[in-house]
Amino acid sequence: MKTLSKTESFPASAEQVFKTIDDLGVTGMHMTESSMMMMGSKLNLEFLTAHKTGLGSRYRWTGKMMGLAMDFTVEVTKWVNGVEKVWETIGETKLIIYSWYRMKLLVNEANGKTKAELSIAYDKPKGFFNKVLCFLLADWYCRWCLKKMLGDAKKAIATQANQPNPSMHPTAVLLVLLSTISYAAFSQTSNSGVYKTYEDYRSRKLMYEIDCNSESHKIKSDQFHHKDVVRVVHRDSLFTMPKSEIFGFKDCKGVVYRIVDGKNHTILNPYDNLQLYKHEIRGHKRSAIHYYFSKTMDGEPILLTIDNLHHTFQENPEFLKKVDQQFKRDSQLKKFDKASKQYVLSNIYDTTI
Repeated sequence: MKTLSKTESFPASAEQVFKTIDDLGVTGMHMTESSMMMMGSKLNLEFLTAHKTGLGSRYRWTGKMMGLAMDFTVEVTKWVNGVEKVWETIGETKLIIYSWYRMKLLVNEANGKTKAELSIAYDKPKGFFNKVLCFLLADWYCRWCLKKMLGDAKKAIATQANQPNPSMHPTAVLLVLLSTISYAAFSQTSNSGVYKTYEDYRSRKLMYEIDCNSESHKIKSDQFHHKDVVRVVHRDSLFTMPKSEIFGFKDCKGVVYRIVDGKNHTILNPYDNLQLYKHEIRGHKRSAIHYYFSKTMDGEPILLTIDNLHHTFQENPEFLKKVDQQFKRDSQLKKFDKASKQYVLSNIYDTTI
């Protein structure tokens, strides 16, 4: 058995660090995404217990890597909240470079910072071919996993730290919001990538992310022969994803698209409470543009009309009263205020919630 470990320091409490690393939605993402380190493959995750965390929780990974089937079940064998977690493969496994592995997390808080030590212990596989792959790839892959898991946890904690605290004074909340808006306006074209889930979009976490100032890639959607997929040419590799499995994507022009029923909808005001969309239907001689809104950031887009706003926001009479005062026709609802750089309708909504 061989063991490799890595330690990372976090400017957060032990409880928060433990909870973040314990979350497979954060530290398991690298196995569900196609990448060079995953040999262009990805694995599927299935929870086998009702509780997704804690002692005794189990989950199963399935898929292929390098054309070889992978199928293994993992069980949490030790779980001390905020302190220690141990999880390992159980039963019959189909692994390529290991025959068994165990991971261990130790968290220790001191002087306002938290150190997290993450380690992998593994046994070599059987069979000459697998042993050769183990010799060539096992340690390299282990180090990448440790670095990726701790790095993704650090990004997630940094994102959480940027969220306004509900208990803060209203003035402080306003200052944080203004800072966030200013930062987003300044950096909106600096990165590009794919939002795999709504949670990724909400936390602005991009898959296949690049810095547009120094890198380039292509995100292709709505192609004639590939209408049901999004194709990403990322660092000389082509990745194809069904539209049904991703939330949307962002290009280097700062334009964010949400995919609804297999169609691209441009989000006119990304991350706003009341989101507005534009969807273009291209015809032989002319195109038609339709505008939509959604009550929540992940809600179903609804045709943008005054009547539909009244039907959707019946519980907010103050908002509807201001809508009637400001807009007389449906076509006015998409009005953009250049001074504030906001859509008027979205701004009105923010003042009533």
